[in-house]
Amino acid sequence: MSKHVNKFITLKVQLIFCALLSFYSMTTLAVQNTVLETNINPSSIQSTPWKLWQEDNFFNVSYRVDNSTNLIEIRAQAKFESTLAGFLYFIEDLPMTHNWLNNAESAKLITTISPSEHIFKTRFNAIWPFADREVIVHSRYWQNKDLSIDILVEDAGDTVAITEDVLRMQVISAFWQIKPIQPKQIDVTYQFKVDPKGNIPKWLLKPMTLKGIWNTLQNMKEQLPHSKHQQRTKENIQEMLNVSNAKI
Repeated sequence: MSKHVNKFITLKVQLIFCALLSFYSMTTLAVQNTVLETNINPSSIQSTPWKLWQEDNFFNVSYRVDNSTNLIEIRAQAKFESTLAGFLYFIEDLPMTHNWLNNAESAKLITTISPSEHIFKTRFNAIWPFADREVIVHSRYWQNKDLSIDILVEDAGDTVAITEDVLRMQVISAFWQIKPIQPKQIDVTYQFKVDPKGNIPKWLLKPMTLKGIWNTLQNMKEQLPHSKHQQRTKENIQEMLNVSNAKI
């Protein structure tokens, strides 16, 4: 496998990961329940068993193949030293995305639908002879009574015209949960399935996808605790003050 192919597939994977980390909104409780029932209903998720790919003391990454589409679905669990607000601000700091996401060209807000809903685009430079890649998402998040944060990420590719020099990927499904386990420490679980488009062989895409996600998580683990955003608070986010503060 050539270095150019490795680098390109890793770039593609990191773009997917960025899309699923890019969320910008807080919804009302009524909207939360409706969206969750529609998009994160366990009965709507395939029953194919997960296969563990790799784990250590901080990360656990598993995958499964959707038999109907042959697309790879990823589930990752990670522990980070961070406040809830610090994590959200870190992801929302678009000019700094390239520091933890390799080869990122740009990330920008396209539309603010309301204070609680946004459409977001991330674009990467590709390696010749491939076209540049981009993904556009509509995302929102909210905090539950136990202080955990749920996030929904949906594809919004139909809201922006495609230029001739770019290949656009599609988010099929994605959701997150962030749980405070003690002050300034969080558990993050995310699950997603993305159609990468293009003609990359699936036997090549799977190992590079998994490796790319693992490397990105490691970058976040190194940078997140030292981020300037750890000193900030969000008006709509309540932090865990002590272990008994959350009802887990």
